[in-house]
Amino acid sequence: MNGLRQPSLPLLLLIMAILATACVSESTPDEATTRTGPMADVEVVVGGTPDPTNRIMSALMAVALEQRGADVIDRSGTEGVALNRDDLVAGRLEIVPEDIGTGWFVHLGREEEFARTTELARQLRSADRENGIEWSDHSLFDDALAAIAEEDSVVDDDGDTISVLELAERLRNSFDAVVCVDQATLESPDGLVRFERATGFTVPAEQLEVRPSEDLVAEVDDGNCTVAFVPAVDPELRDRGLEVVNMFAPSGQPEVIFRPRNAAYMFDAEFYDEWNEWLAPFLESLMASLDAETMTGLKAELADGDTARDLARRHLERSDLL
Repeated sequence: MNGLRQPSLPLLLLIMAILATACVSESTPDEATTRTGPMADVEVVVGGTPDPTNRIMSALMAVALEQRGADVIDRSGTEGVALNRDDLVAGRLEIVPEDIGTGWFVHLGREEEFARTTELARQLRSADRENGIEWSDHSLFDDALAAIAEEDSVVDDDGDTISVLELAERLRNSFDAVVCVDQATLESPDGLVRFERATGFTVPAEQLEVRPSEDLVAEVDDGNCTVAFVPAVDPELRDRGLEVVNMFAPSGQPEVIFRPRNAAYMFDAEFYDEWNEWLAPFLESLMASLDAETMTGLKAELADGDTARDLARRHLERSDLL
């Protein structure tokens, strides 16, 4: 009889066993990626907005958690500060980066002002516990709004950068100075109105111009704006050699003009309590490592195309936090 010879039953069973073994071996690489560490098999959901500072802060926490074995679900990059806060309160997130000024004035809706950032942070932590939220320590850098200008516009005879009060006096005596803000700074209660209230100087309408936020630094550098108000931690300021107006008065006392925006994290309180033994010292060291120069550099790396995860890992390694 012509045709191929059919394999015997024992041979068929052997072939099936080999195939089954192969299938199992193909499905087991997951074992090679199984995380180990004190948080192995713990699922942690991290939130955050697309703002560069928040992208970096979310990545720092995600990398640190993964290093300890946690299964991190990254939901950062979500538009809307309120959305992240609501998800945290509802239990859909465990961690969200946030600045302490927004926490106090926006999320809690409080109006009390503080002369010291540490006191604001202490009051915020105490008040938010009743909402099931624990706040971490805050960063050394403050991303609050600041007045920027070319050096020759904001230095005194000794070459030192003038204070905000001295800036207001110079603007008052200049008829050709142009003050530039974006729409949010124009409309925000934490924007231009706070500068005017603190200094007693109202910028004349004919000397005030509204520009897109992404153009403000370049407009000052190009000489189209004498002064602009932008977040103080911005790599463009360093790259273009612009000056940030001194937030200290001649007496050495800080002038509380704009609300502080030191970075921190909001945690689900139960999660924080469970992992507090390593979280508390880690967060204290992390925040101490994040001064203005460091965050400016991290933002520059992000703007140059580095991923938030890569630059976060490098920073944690340099700081001996991994």
